[in-house]
Amino acid sequence: MEIILLGILWFVFLILTFRSPGSPQISRLLFFLVWFTLSITLGFVVATRVLDWDPVPTKWAIAHQLTDDKIIDLTEIAPGVSHPEYIVRVDTDETYKDKDPDEWFTFYRYDVVGADKEEPTGPLGAAIYDPDRCRPPAILSYELVPVSYDYLGQDDAEVVVDNIVVYDDPQSGGLDRPEVVVYGETRGVTTDLNIFRKVGTYPDCFEIQSLRQANPNLSMPYAERLNYDNLGSFRGTYRVKLDGNTVTVWDRGGFERSQLTVKRVYKPQNGSYFGPGTKVLLDPVASSVDFGPGQPDDIPTAYYPEKAVLAFYSRLGKDKEDLQVAESFLSPYALQIYDIRDDPFGLSTESSSIAQARDDLVGASVLEIRYQPDIMAEQLHKDRDITVTVVGVNKKGQIDYDHPCLVTWTVVGIDNPQALPYGCEWRLESYWTTCVPVGK
Repeated sequence: MEIILLGILWFVFLILTFRSPGSPQISRLLFFLVWFTLSITLGFVVATRVLDWDPVPTKWAIAHQLTDDKIIDLTEIAPGVSHPEYIVRVDTDETYKDKDPDEWFTFYRYDVVGADKEEPTGPLGAAIYDPDRCRPPAILSYELVPVSYDYLGQDDAEVVVDNIVVYDDPQSGGLDRPEVVVYGETRGVTTDLNIFRKVGTYPDCFEIQSLRQANPNLSMPYAERLNYDNLGSFRGTYRVKLDGNTVTVWDRGGFERSQLTVKRVYKPQNGSYFGPGTKVLLDPVASSVDFGPGQPDDIPTAYYPEKAVLAFYSRLGKDKEDLQVAESFLSPYALQIYDIRDDPFGLSTESSSIAQARDDLVGASVLEIRYQPDIMAEQLHKDRDITVTVVGVNKKGQIDYDHPCLVTWTVVGIDNPQALPYGCEWRLESYWTTCVPVGK
């Protein structure tokens, strides 16, 4: 689209510049300058977008020539850094609010496949290079090591430095340093998330010089005093998302026809997502079955009856608009026997429940869903049974794990020639539950 627009503008200004002969005019000179600029821009876009020309090596070579090779080229130092675009400037220590970053962050590839090609592949690692404050200054290197020495990204990765976990780290003299967040991508989707923090204190320069003299062969004689600690390492077979300091991981089964996923939500405690003294993730604060790509716009006409049940409980709460949507998933018969405003719909009504249906219930969480796919029965619009394990959620966000309820819904197919592919809508007809309502 950019090339087409630039081409049109280039042609227009070409005509304006070289139209029928006449005396020179200021306007024609201005048209020429614009046309000349467009010619350079269009040529650059065609070379980079169409011909896949990479201008960075050329710019890098010019920089070396202009400085007489006096610049430090990290692509020649860091292993597997094949391109300057893998290098960014960051500020990861206590001066992170300053405008000028101190450190160089580099991505690199290892176990490389196709090193002789333009775009080699291989898992991504990362390192940070940081000049110390002594004489003579030394550039120190730190590898960002996730759990089990794992990779940080498969196809691509990016880094963000932000103070997402508020924590006055006692190992860092009480400093609340920012986190180095590395997002790893697989086929354009974030599937890996690693969070690091600079931990420790700088020795004074006299101590550093003493250590160097005593250990002249060590490139980093005080590595135990300062390093980057992995605070959390997450991987989702579907995707991973960071929102504030909340990490959500979606995992999908290998042959799940409905694209349903297991969603787990993690929050940090005492400055880390790992248990104290371990590299084992804390238990998720919430876990449930969720739609992978999102809830379909029109649930009743969705292909699969199990989606109707999951969507119903995702809307069950106190919000009037959500309840209206949930009510639209019920069959005509269900509308006669169930009141969307106060029926427990299989959830616990025990007085000991922290999300007693429907008094304290503001939401429902499906922990498990079971169904038996039967294409022939679905094509014939036969009734289908869908079983879920469901718990309530109260207004504080607390999940009533102590009162799980096994609920089996009969889902009926209602004729609708406009609904593809089988000409029916799936609607919830009736349910049976292991949590018998109190008083019944």
